[in-house]
Amino acid sequence: MRVGGRNVTNEKDARGVDLDIKDAVEGHQRFRQQFEQDRSFYQSLATKTQKPRLLWIGCADSRVVPATITGSDPGELFEIRNIANVVPPAHADDDSVGAAIEYGVGHLGIDDIVVCGHTGCGGIAALLEPIPPDSEAHLGRWVEFTKPAHQLIDAARVPEEERLTATIKAHVQFQIDNLMTYPIVREGVAAGRLNVHGWIYDMEQGTLSAYDPQSGEWRGLLELAGA
Repeated sequence: MRVGGRNVTNEKDARGVDLDIKDAVEGHQRFRQQFEQDRSFYQSLATKTQKPRLLWIGCADSRVVPATITGSDPGELFEIRNIANVVPPAHADDDSVGAAIEYGVGHLGIDDIVVCGHTGCGGIAALLEPIPPDSEAHLGRWVEFTKPAHQLIDAARVPEEERLTATIKAHVQFQIDNLMTYPIVREGVAAGRLNVHGWIYDMEQGTLSAYDPQSGEWRGLLELAGA
């Protein structure tokens, strides 16, 4: 089978069962066992209004799992995940991200928003290569949101070996700017009831860095928190 010009093999076991789906089913069986052990906790989640502590805007990369990185339990993160942790400006033709922002802040009372990028982001790197307009038109249009960061780093003549990471960091900062185009965010920040944070997850080191607007530098999250 060929998908997007690539050979894709659906591995199956001796009975012809798709191994990927089999893994998901077995994972669900393990979850059901955990669910029964913690039934009261999960029932409280189902019957009470959700009260997440963070609105997390992150990349859809399967290796970057917000709950794992932050040690969060179900109910603690309200997540928006997409290619390259993009926040389209409020005037862009994308209601899905804007609707989640407005719901999280306006209806759930979230007072902290985190935009988190990560090292080695394929969504950022995608703009460095031609994107087939016939088979990947949606992807092509989406990664255009990363162009301002690419342009900034190109203009700064950042060395080639540092360019991707520098672009990832610049992109997070541009997404924070985009967040401020939403009235509910801008007004919340101005009133002091909402905080916006820019973070980067280093996949090789397992660490988070945060953008410090006072110094204009990226610093270890634990360092900033005084941990």
